[in-house]
Amino acid sequence: MFEKSNYEKMLEEEEYYPDQELTEMAYMCSKGLILINSKPPRDPERDRFLKSFFKNMGERVTIKSNFACDYGRHISIGDGTIINCNVTILDTNYVTLGKDVFIAPGVVISAATHPLDAERRVTRHFQSHPIVIRDRVWIGANATILTGVTIGENAVVAAGSVVTEDVPANCLVGGVPAKVIKEIPADGHEGDRGAAALC
Repeated sequence: MFEKSNYEKMLEEEEYYPDQELTEMAYMCSKGLILINSKPPRDPERDRFLKSFFKNMGERVTIKSNFACDYGRHISIGDGTIINCNVTILDTNYVTLGKDVFIAPGVVISAATHPLDAERRVTRHFQSHPIVIRDRVWIGANATILTGVTIGENAVVAAGSVVTEDVPANCLVGGVPAKVIKEIPADGHEGDRGAAALC
């Protein structure tokens, strides 16, 4: 029986060590980020590169500088999604962004985590879990989405929130840790001003 590689362990949500293979993948990603962040959105060369950089990328996607990620290859982005400036996605596992997702400046999406045990942590052992952000989600400025979270469609995450648990569809969440503040009506009009103030 073959022993799993650290890359396989990482994607299978097991504890892993960032060995030479993962270090080289991260290095190649860093080189790609230099190109991404040196050119403006809609630049033809940049757009072509983004299509190969991510696992999947739909049409009409906007990604502003300064974008950062660990590998790039584990990120899927749906049609019409907007990633504003200074967004970080730690894609040590699969991160899936649906269609028409709005991600405000300064957002952190982290599939990565560390062991609570200090001895394991200082020896550079990691673990990660996939993150799913479904269609038409709006994530407010400087919010943090933590490992293993799924955010339901049409949900809104208030600015500065820390999301540690799954978020139901059609609701506004906020706070540290984020809690449901209110449901969002199907017509989407009630309370728009209040939601805008939070995001």
